[in-house]
Amino acid sequence: MLARASLSVSLNALRVFEAVVRLGGVNPAAAELGLTASAISHQLRTLDAAMPLPVLRREGRRAVPTMQGAKLAAQLSAAFAVIDDAIDEVRSARQVMTISAYDSFAVNWLLPRLARFTESRPEIDVRLATSPRLLDLERERIDCAIRLGPGGWPGLDAHLLVPQYFGPLVRRDRAEGAPVPRIVWVGCEDDWDPWPQWDQGGQEIRVMSRELVIGAVMAGTGMGVLDLILMSDRIANGEVVVSGPRHASSWSYYLAIPAGRRSPPHVKAFADWVRDEMGRTERFLNENVG
Repeated sequence: MLARASLSVSLNALRVFEAVVRLGGVNPAAAELGLTASAISHQLRTLDAAMPLPVLRREGRRAVPTMQGAKLAAQLSAAFAVIDDAIDEVRSARQVMTISAYDSFAVNWLLPRLARFTESRPEIDVRLATSPRLLDLERERIDCAIRLGPGGWPGLDAHLLVPQYFGPLVRRDRAEGAPVPRIVWVGCEDDWDPWPQWDQGGQEIRVMSRELVIGAVMAGTGMGVLDLILMSDRIANGEVVVSGPRHASSWSYYLAIPAGRRSPPHVKAFADWVRDEMGRTERFLNENVG
């Protein structure tokens, strides 16, 4: 079997030649390919030495294709377009999606469910950016965010997912018997206002973060007011019980994307999935928590 003729010609030299002809000169080809003019000239000499007929001729300081060279350049342009399309197709087979969420939500709700999404969409790689601050989605190249708040953030299209609900939670084995201390998040003392029955001058333990309230409740240290969305899995498996009627806050969970940005298919797939999962969580709370 005869060897391919192209194997005797440098692919780099062919790429340089095609760019020189298409762009009309050495300097624009050098700019597009990120090479120096001398490197372009070296590749053209390499090609000229490998070809049986000249493909370029000099007209003053310009390199102009011969008839054979013009035909070769046109065929190379078509071939490189096919190669570029093939590479783009392979690259697009794996989509990378960056999601922003605050830490407690990511740990307590999103991560325990995320395998259901990644297993159903193995072509999507997920990057999770967690932060206590509101990230600039456009500047930090984040595809979408799950945010908790009043909505109406500038520069974002925010789509309502579910309302936020609070309730007083205690570990199941501490729900009966002697009263347990109230776990109070410093700065959020009014979280307890909807449940005055638990404010009877009993013992308190004051902590400095939401995660410490969760930790104290799960350790059996006391009763804490917590977001029922975050704690829904622990309610469902019987680890904790809600010791009072739930209370809707003025905030809600939203899926946010930069305003005006057209969402690619992998972001739309995640949006559909998170809406379904949030809806399932809300239905569970509606059916099991008064």
